[in-house]
Amino acid sequence: MLEISSSSEIKLSGTDIYFDSKRAVPLSFVSSANINRLPRSDKIIATPETVKLLGKKIKGSAVLSSPYGKPFTLGSYTIELIPSGQMLGAAQVVVEKDGQRIIYAGGFKLKNTATAGYAELRRCDTLIVDCAYGAPKLIFPPPEAVMESIFEFINRTLFEDNIPVILINPMGKAQDLIIFLGAREVKMSLHPAMVKTLRLYEDLGVKIPSYGGIKRKHFKNNVLIAPLSYRNSPVVERLKKKRVAVVSGHSMENGALIRSALRAEVAFPLSNHWGYDEISEYLNVSRPENVIIRGNFSDSLTNGLKKDGWSVTELKKPHQLTLF
Repeated sequence: MLEISSSSEIKLSGTDIYFDSKRAVPLSFVSSANINRLPRSDKIIATPETVKLLGKKIKGSAVLSSPYGKPFTLGSYTIELIPSGQMLGAAQVVVEKDGQRIIYAGGFKLKNTATAGYAELRRCDTLIVDCAYGAPKLIFPPPEAVMESIFEFINRTLFEDNIPVILINPMGKAQDLIIFLGAREVKMSLHPAMVKTLRLYEDLGVKIPSYGGIKRKHFKNNVLIAPLSYRNSPVVERLKKKRVAVVSGHSMENGALIRSALRAEVAFPLSNHWGYDEISEYLNVSRPENVIIRGNFSDSLTNGLKKDGWSVTELKKPHQLTLF
């Protein structure tokens, strides 16, 4: 049984474990380090890579670290973490009991990236996914194609004797982009938030290209890569000759709004969350009897899945489902 509260918290019945809880709970499975704030739960379950990347966000919670592919028991359940493809260390959780299988996939990603590797797909009776985007049947272009477009933007901007400024979430997508640009010998000036995470990636065995800091002397012929929140900083504001680009999956839905809010010339739709084609592929492999979708989504999205023949439960109001 899954217990689902009015706040869309999902708990495994007969245990203390919640899936990506938004509040402090006795035990929470954390699917990835791509979160702004981690509630101070008593215990968390995550991969060793996610634990490393979370760092001080854990804030004193006891850590139950589990690598991929190493099943363990919790009460009468068998639990295993497998790759989700979202970012380095990101995981799905596979729960089995009495021949029934639930998979909580979180914000999985099937289009491969440099650091995340491939998501693992398995058959299951119930699939639970978190949705980050509201648009119906949203399909993202391949990450390599988007990063090639960013590379072209950088080259064109430098050719015009301007400084390219790339605004991007510092966790997950940024590392993939930095590695991609480094392989093409792009000179980069990185915000300290980028540098901090890159060092953690390097500790975890990921080869990182060379880079410079954000001192003004480093900007000549370099691309400046920084978090979205850095747009209004004095460093960026004082750059007289610049072209600003924002990298966000939300640009597929609200590109004009994002460009306006961040005063950017262009927005690139690089995302580490699934699109409609990816959830369709996952469902065709896993063949679940029940699909549970939690998060930000439109009725058109779930209606599309229902028309494709899937039984979909939308977590927009209180539910309690008996699954075991």
